Amino acid sequence: MVEWLATPVSQHQIILPASYLSSQLICFIIYINQDRLYGYFVNEELNFFVIIILQFHSLITGLNYVIQWTSLWTLLDNYTSDDWLLMLTISIASILAIILLTGLACDLVCSPFIMSFDSIEYNVRIDTPFMIEKMSRFVSHTINYVFYEFIISLLSIQAWRGLYKLLDVFLYPSDENISAIISLAIGYFSFFVIMYTQYFENIIYRLSTFIYLNYPLFIRNIRHVCAFFSCVFLWRGYWILFDLHIATISFVQESPYTSYMLIVIVSFIILSIMKTASSINGPMSQIDDEYNLFPLYSNCFLVKWFNHENELKRRSSNSSKIAIIYPFTITSF
Repeated sequence: MVEWLATPVSQHQIILPASYLSSQLICFIIYINQDRLYGYFVNEELNFFVIIILQFHSLITGLNYVIQWTSLWTLLDNYTSDDWLLMLTISIASILAIILLTGLACDLVCSPFIMSFDSIEYNVRIDTPFMIEKMSRFVSHTINYVFYEFIISLLSIQAWRGLYKLLDVFLYPSDENISAIISLAIGYFSFFVIMYTQYFENIIYRLSTFIYLNYPLFIRNIRHVCAFFSCVFLWRGYWILFDLHIATISFVQESPYTSYMLIVIVSFIILSIMKTASSINGPMSQIDDEYNLFPLYSNCFLVKWFNHENELKRRSSNSSKIAIIYPFTITSF
């Protein structure tokens, strides 16, 4: 997208709005057809053809969000001020607006906090914060689409853009390699602290009864905002390193479109083999976490793995009990 937007053909003023509106149209089609697609997957046996369609759905959804964000981000770069203080102010205001509208800042958080497990159950139907029991499905999906893809999406991009600009200005701007390494170090440190201590959130609540009773979402939103900062640091670190050391390879410079398409295809195939390809846009529905391993971030991949391991242990335990009881049953008989 960045390579294409730098070409003379794409410099026309209509290109960016057209790209953004096209991505929104595809989003709308995905939203209003989710029930039909889910019904088709459920009625069909989980064969190779269904798996391919499911993965293709994840790929189209993920690439569509890339087009949406790139187009809108570039539009903002072209037609709004690049003053870092103004952008940071808008970023903070956007974060507060998301908390005001949804109650939580979790919509700002993405991979690696949100790792999805490729499945029909989690990657086709889209969660909604609205009460929709008495609405038609078309109306409810349309309201959900407008709320997330126009309002929350715009606020999220503004939040990311302001913090990204702040880091570009103040985090070692003279040496991009050092800036990227520091970004990754801060991002991964905060990731491990936030991701693998969320299980103890209820204990933290009990230690502060006043905050728990009067501001039940206060600590949770602090964690969401910190996780958002961690995501920005991680994505920025890798993005800079790729621009410095991948984009400068001679083959990539000579054939940028071919190179980047190969990177997309190979990366998606690897993610699909790992059953995490839908992580590029996150799970669309919440996973049932019966062990309460991840009360804040529904890490579908780790929860599914944990459930699978426990199921194997239960089967092994049941087999052992049968093996022990069986000889005694024969002897008694």
